Amino acid sequence: MRIWKALAILTAVAGCGSVRTGRHNYSAFGHWDGEIDHGGLSQAITLDIKSENGAYSGEWQPAVGLPSKPLENVEVHGDELRFETDKLRFVGHVAGSTLAGTVTDKIADAPVGEFSAKSSNPPSPAPADWNPYPNGP
Repeated sequence: MRIWKALAILTAVAGCGSVRTGRHNYSAFGHWDGEIDHGGLSQAITLDIKSENGAYSGEWQPAVGLPSKPLENVEVHGDELRFETDKLRFVGHVAGSTLAGTVTDKIADAPVGEFSAKSSNPPSPAPADWNPYPNGP
């Protein structure tokens, strides 16, 4: 009897590990308006991130009126977005319509500040057939 109880508890615990409680929408793609905070001083930025054939790319505009520049080494992993400019490295996380993270000087490998941006893309609703419990409740 003790073996059956232990087996039932183990099965219940293992089953709970696969339950998803909510749908995450980590859409890093599209247009973002934000700023870099350099120790109290802020600089406006815009970002445009896209994905084509499994490759990520984008452009950024470091200040209003300046031309856009290409982003380098754009990577998306779940809610994490990483990209670089010629001098800076950005590592951020998407939470809803907000992208926020840190900025590092690539050459000196030293922190520069933090950045935050809002998406102008509306979040995607869950599909009508989306099931939070694909393997059962």
